[in-house]
Amino acid sequence: MAGTGLNACREAFERLKLGQPRVAAHMGLDPTRITAGIVSFEAGFDRGYLKKDRNNHKQLIAEVEAYRNSFGTVSSSKALQIKRANDKATKAHAELEVVKGQLYQVMTQNIQLVERVRYLEEQLKSLNNIAKLNVTQIRK
Repeated sequence: MAGTGLNACREAFERLKLGQPRVAAHMGLDPTRITAGIVSFEAGFDRGYLKKDRNNHKQLIAEVEAYRNSFGTVSSSKALQIKRANDKATKAHAELEVVKGQLYQVMTQNIQLVERVRYLEEQLKSLNNIAKLNVTQIRK
């Protein structure tokens, strides 16, 4: 039974490394933030499942720490956060341009519709005037 828990933790660690976690809170998690607690939580256990004093857990904990340390210091994770923020801003600007284009297109259509309504109202008025003339001529 202990082997299956450890295997679940290994699978969870692999998912985290690939950026494909099952726990929503771990989506987009910075690699420098991956810890044994996060791995065990991703595997469906509590954060304290992996223990350093358990012999069968030591190797996985060492792998998690080595993986986390391979990404350098927190300053590199800050650089990664800045890059992600810049990417989000660029994407937002692109979406804004698309939405602006759609807005202008809809505004143009609305103006055309207003002009068409105005034209039709004028035609209706002229038809009403003709009908009034016909009615008054018939009464005479």
